Amino acid sequence: MEHTYTIRAADGKEYGPATLEQLTGWIREGRINQDSELKRSDMGHWSPAGSFAELQTVFAPAATPGTPQTISPNPAPASGDPRLLAQLKSGAAWFYWIAGLSLINSIAASAGSNWRFIVGLGVTQVLDAVGAQFGGAAKIVTLGLDVVVAGIFVLLGVFAHKRHLWAFITGMALFTIDAFVMLVVTDWISLAFHAFVIYCLFRGMQACRALNQS
Repeated sequence: MEHTYTIRAADGKEYGPATLEQLTGWIREGRINQDSELKRSDMGHWSPAGSFAELQTVFAPAATPGTPQTISPNPAPASGDPRLLAQLKSGAAWFYWIAGLSLINSIAASAGSNWRFIVGLGVTQVLDAVGAQFGGAAKIVTLGLDVVVAGIFVLLGVFAHKRHLWAFITGMALFTIDAFVMLVVTDWISLAFHAFVIYCLFRGMQACRALNQS
């Protein structure tokens, strides 16, 4: 789990929690110096910012001790436009839906059931079909591969929620490739739903870019 930080300004007010990425940005902007008091989420005491090993490389070319603190009451970029934040989270959540429903489809297939969710991945369906054809250990192997594929989409969801633009781009590219599987097998309903999900991911990517630029 990623640590967060709380900052205590010269006036005694506390700001945060902030991620390491946000904290690094404030240091480079001169808002925080080496003497600023910080408390990490795994600590119970305050320490000078310069004493944190993860920040020493940032301070080297940046602020010098004694530089006045100028932390604003709402410095965290996470407090951006609520509409854009909601749009980003809505888009990023689709990665979890894709992973979860694909796994349910795979478990159902391994149990011999023919029903499935249309939003599931086509590549896992192909793997399930191969496993069903050979049976035995092949089913276990293909189910393991399904878990790996689903895990990739879960990771993309995690990074997308943290405003990493590359996660949206990578996810859209992978899901577009997966849509071609549906095209090959002429599953038009699943193909249409793939197009809808790609649009949702694109909307999330737009919100992510706008939030990162604000």
